[in-house]
Amino acid sequence: MEVFKEGYSSFYDVLYREKDYAGECDFLEAVFKRYSKRPVASVLDLGCGTGGHTSLLAGRGYRVAGVDLSEAMLDAARRKAAEGGLDIDYRLGDIREVRLGERFDAVVAMFAVMGYQTGNDDVSAAIRTAREHLEPGGLFIFDVWFGPAVVAEGPLDKTLTLDDADGAITRTTKPVLNLMEQTVDVNFHVRRTRGGSVVEETRERHVMRFFFPEEIELLLEAGGFQTISICPFGEPDGETSPSTWNISVIARAGAR
Repeated sequence: MEVFKEGYSSFYDVLYREKDYAGECDFLEAVFKRYSKRPVASVLDLGCGTGGHTSLLAGRGYRVAGVDLSEAMLDAARRKAAEGGLDIDYRLGDIREVRLGERFDAVVAMFAVMGYQTGNDDVSAAIRTAREHLEPGGLFIFDVWFGPAVVAEGPLDKTLTLDDADGAITRTTKPVLNLMEQTVDVNFHVRRTRGGSVVEETRERHVMRFFFPEEIELLLEAGGFQTISICPFGEPDGETSPSTWNISVIARAGAR
């Protein structure tokens, strides 16, 4: 299933313009300092999207590379890098398969990228990719939806309306819970209106997997990692609960 096609990607940065990328990079740097056994100088971002994290990390002095499956998202990321005078190695690729032929001090997969890996084989392949790009002791940091919260609360329909220079943008989200598949079908409908008329619209279905702690640890261990921490998203000292929808996972690469 293809997601983040040109239509949806063209709205992406407007839809997420309030996302706290700087705060999330602060979290990543705090994790680097607390858990890395050596100074982190290089970062690989799997599922980098339009470069919200990679641009900031590069601006903070890290050597950064980013991989994404969407050419449209990468085009936006490359434009940002060029405008900011940043040297970022962006590659088109599937995080289950891509091999850059180099190692990094940390690998990150932010904004539920691992949740797009819906089958066990998909998750395992993405974990192997992270491991292949790390030396022993390197960190793998990602976030996913937390199963206990998804099941306890259930996904809800949502509507978001934003204004920009070209009119009003409205995104409606209609999720469908697939309990036995451990996924949620997230159905997006985005439209731009101007003068009361719809001038642009697109639809996409994103299938998102949610995870439980023991399966995370099992999948990571099978892929050569030790789980260091599972915490509320961006809160390394926080405690998860049935209302914690998003969690951050911090893992360390073991010996090969």
